[in-house]
Amino acid sequence: MHIPLKSLRFFMLAARHGSFKAAAESLFVTQAAVSQQIRLLEENVGCKLFVRHGGKTTLTAQGEQLLPHIEQAFSHIELGLASIGKSSNPNELRITAFHSLTSLLLIPNIEQFNAAHPDIHVQFSPSNKLDDIRAQQLDVAIRRGNGDYPGLESKKLIDDEIVLVASPTLVSKQSLTAAQLLTLPLLEDTSEEYQSSIDQFLANCSATRDQLNPILRTSDSLPLIQYALAGKGMMFVSRALINHLLVDGTLVELLEHRFATDRTLYLVAPSHHFSFAKVRHFEHWIRQLFLQD
Repeated sequence: MHIPLKSLRFFMLAARHGSFKAAAESLFVTQAAVSQQIRLLEENVGCKLFVRHGGKTTLTAQGEQLLPHIEQAFSHIELGLASIGKSSNPNELRITAFHSLTSLLLIPNIEQFNAAHPDIHVQFSPSNKLDDIRAQQLDVAIRRGNGDYPGLESKKLIDDEIVLVASPTLVSKQSLTAAQLLTLPLLEDTSEEYQSSIDQFLANCSATRDQLNPILRTSDSLPLIQYALAGKGMMFVSRALINHLLVDGTLVELLEHRFATDRTLYLVAPSHHFSFAKVRHFEHWIRQLFLQD
């Protein structure tokens, strides 16, 4: 029996995602292509592997029996290639990073990486959650945290701090007093570290929460930064994320209030992924990108 490796890979991803459509998106192919490969596999093994009902796709008993063997086989292939510093897809670099970093830093600058490594095709999978890198067939993640990711290796990219910023269209470049700052609209990140920074700022100013003027509250930094750039308010934010905007004057620091944080940016991946040439190239490039700031 000759079964194409491609069919087995498509089966594994469709099973993990529980959806032919989601599997197709992760593979950057059409849903029809996934269906064709699954049908070919089912013809070869002589039984149905998936059943569709109520708009959902689930494994049959035979499919559930087959899946762990396929996963183990692909894991052995990946580890074997990694042992000699190779990837099963050396010319595809699949990166997941949180939305604000992807939009503000990676996409605007990725042409630099493409110019230096034209043989490597970069694919982004923006997400604010640490997806299962293995299940999603991703090579490397960039996450903001303390570097503790069980089962994965993390490499710190840069030291960080929390700063208070706004657009120069909202504030003059002259120093503002704490009392003047309290009258400005606040774009409030509800994440714990930013809330701690707000509390510290209020303590330094001998002020209370009811003196603030929040106009937008969310745990996603991207819309807050977009509002700040539009001159709609001030915000507490990671310097690592917006330092390039401070350098070019698009945003300005207010009162030079800086707050320590134990969270920063990390490259995160299974240990053996860091031996892949494409990941090593990306790590070198992203470190240089932060040095440019």
